Order: sequence, then structure tokens, then C-alpha cells
Amino acid sequence: MASVNFDVPHDLGRAEARRRIEQGLPKLESKIPGGGQVTSEWPAEDRLLLTIIAMGQTVKADMNIADHAITGTVAIPMMLSMMAGPISEFVKTSAEKMLAKG
Repeated sequence: MASVNFDVPHDLGRAEARRRIEQGLPKLESKIPGGGQVTSEWPAEDRLLLTIIAMGQTVKADMNIADHAITGTVAIPMMLSMMAGPISEFVKTSAEKMLAKG
């Protein structure tokens, strides 16, 4: 598995950032090129685990929501390692878009 770290700064505060991410999660599946399935779990108030299944492969994202940034790691299976950059960018861009919408 390849792991790619990301950082999405914001000025919303932890609670508002979490609220916006939660609101955007249901729309995430429709944004996956070629279709896919997304499941989410909040094991702690400020930690989100995402599982994205697409093209028969599973990508996991572990995000920590803090007062001024969302940081995380995207774990990409070897079969998709050549696409690690675009996959990681998709997760980061999706988080940025969710944070931008009030």
C-alpha cells in the first residue's frame, strides 16, 4: 500500500469544519470517476475514516479535523499506485469543496 499525506487549511474552527464535511459526504460517491461506493465512520469526534471502493479496489482515507486544518493520509493499494497522485488530489479537493460550502 502506498500512503499519501495531505493538509487542507481552513479558518472555520473544528465544529464548523466537521459539519461541512458531514454535509458533503453523501454527495461524494457521485463525484468518483466511473462510479464507486463511499462509507464513512467517525471513531472520534475529530477523526473521520473513509473507505472508497472503485474499480474493484479499496482506498482508505484517515482524516483529522482540527481548528485550522484537516490533515490526513490516503492509503492506496498497489494496483492503483500509479494513480496515487490523482487519487490523493481527489480526496484533498473534495475536502476543500466541502469546506467551502456553507
